[in-house]
Amino acid sequence: LVEGLSGRVLEVGAGTGLALPGYPDSVTSVTAVDVDLGALTRARVRRSGVALLQADAQALPFAEASFDAVVSSLVFCCVDAPATALAEVMRVLKPGGELRLLEHVRAPNPVLATAQDLLTPAWRKLSGGCRLNRDTFRLVETAGFHVVRREQRLGGVGEFIFARRP
Repeated sequence: LVEGLSGRVLEVGAGTGLALPGYPDSVTSVTAVDVDLGALTRARVRRSGVALLQADAQALPFAEASFDAVVSSLVFCCVDAPATALAEVMRVLKPGGELRLLEHVRAPNPVLATAQDLLTPAWRKLSGGCRLNRDTFRLVETAGFHVVRREQRLGGVGEFIFARRP
């Protein structure tokens, strides 16, 4: 997800920082945000020089056009207002900046999609609000991003989305 990135990067929903050691040297700065302060405390040991901030994806505390790229894993399936969070990402990205997501998504297979619909209410309670059946690809497009690449995984229930701010 982070391969080939450069410049200033914002990681939204960094959690305990598992991705932080993988950023290439071409990344000049990493700012990591998460709503869970305890997780960020554990993230501090993963990579030095990372700015760690407690913040919500739906209200990012940064100026417009502050970052060259935004990376996020398994966050937009959990936020209550994904359109608001994606608007915030659009706001803080520089024009031409990259958005890279790894997400749970609604399966293209109708049988799997129905199973996701049935499981999602219980799953949300067990997993911090995760929605197994969210159509994140459509949300990214509706937010105004230009999708460059889309890779479906795990029978279509997982997806990498690579997009750019116009």
